[in-house]
Amino acid sequence: MRIGIAGGGIAGLTLAWLIDGAHESTLLESRDDLGGNLRSQHFTDAKGRMRVIELGVHSVSLEGFPLFAHVTRALGLGDTHWITAPESYTIAHRGQQRPLFQGPLTPHDEEGETEAGPPTPEARQAISMLVSQAADWSSRDVARTVPLREIVEAWPIAPGTRKTLLYALPASIWGCTLTQASALSARAVAALFANGAPTDSMPTTQSLRHGMQELARRLAAQLKTADLRPGKAIRHIHRVGKALEMVDCCGTTYPVDAVVLAVPADAATMAIQELPDAAPAVQALSRYEYAHITQGVHLDPYYLCGERRHWSTTNIALDGTWALPTVMRRFDDGSEAFVSRLDHRDSLPHQLLAQSAFRTLLPYPAVFTAQRRLQDLQGHGGIYFAGHIMAHAATQESAVATVIDVARRLVPDSPRLAALTAS
Repeated sequence: MRIGIAGGGIAGLTLAWLIDGAHESTLLESRDDLGGNLRSQHFTDAKGRMRVIELGVHSVSLEGFPLFAHVTRALGLGDTHWITAPESYTIAHRGQQRPLFQGPLTPHDEEGETEAGPPTPEARQAISMLVSQAADWSSRDVARTVPLREIVEAWPIAPGTRKTLLYALPASIWGCTLTQASALSARAVAALFANGAPTDSMPTTQSLRHGMQELARRLAAQLKTADLRPGKAIRHIHRVGKALEMVDCCGTTYPVDAVVLAVPADAATMAIQELPDAAPAVQALSRYEYAHITQGVHLDPYYLCGERRHWSTTNIALDGTWALPTVMRRFDDGSEAFVSRLDHRDSLPHQLLAQSAFRTLLPYPAVFTAQRRLQDLQGHGGIYFAGHIMAHAATQESAVATVIDVARRLVPDSPRLAALTAS
């Protein structure tokens, strides 16, 4: 069979890798670079040293992402390729020097104190309740259609603290307002912020020494029966007898037996809307909403609190509506670079090196209702859905899980699939 794949992010590339050798594939990607939200920015610092920092996905949890970790090992990425770093947060009102909260997202059993001073008891309580109770939402099978506010509004926390801390964390990740964050799926939020770490340990994450986009390059390099076409966005799918044709943005057609759509919902809608049986899928895809954000790499700590002792790996500035993050990357020699969300800022950093635009899917409860409908339609007429529009969480692990589901249908005897699912 020849499989058409729309989307060259981690989902589309992993699917091409899983079916490689069993089927031929043609992969269309709208951007000139493969990797989707894996966007590594290479630059030369003031001393002429080559550096890399992430505009997109900053880091992963190899311990928490077993499927994703297996893929990376199969690509030859061992322990020496990864940098493990502590993960901490500073949350502060814009323009104020002293943070509302500073520290790791872990439960606090004692009156802990950072170098910056202790968070308020109420702030500590709010964060502790989020990370400890969120870890239970999955085990208690809280429905993905339950909004965050339905759970946390019942907690014994002042409304102001709830808004500035609990809603600020998801708002900073998905690029939405604090009010929108309260309406997100509680389970989707829990997937990113639930933490079962002991109170005396600092949570850690991993990033690739040579940039997270190395994952895309390695996946592409291992493909033998795939035709990769970056810079060619999918436009339409036509039915020709029992077969299909993909049509790209230049009008080029590609005969295929099946198409896997690992693209945003609007691109998927455009692709299938001319098919005679597309109405149910189009209706489901209409429930998806996105936030538009711009990320920028800069060398000056432009948006951080004035005192270094208040800095964390992730620094969130609040203005009553938005929660705007700045991620700090410290290199081996102690030098630093920063990645900030640039939208809704009063001014731009002085040493801005590069910027890139992203769209983030807002995981409202309606998305998960739509996903169930798309799952029922999976494979109907040779059309499959994968990637973030089918993912239960905004993680690489969840994206890989969606393509495993599709690969099981297309090539159930794939050696790579067998090895991945047996790990």
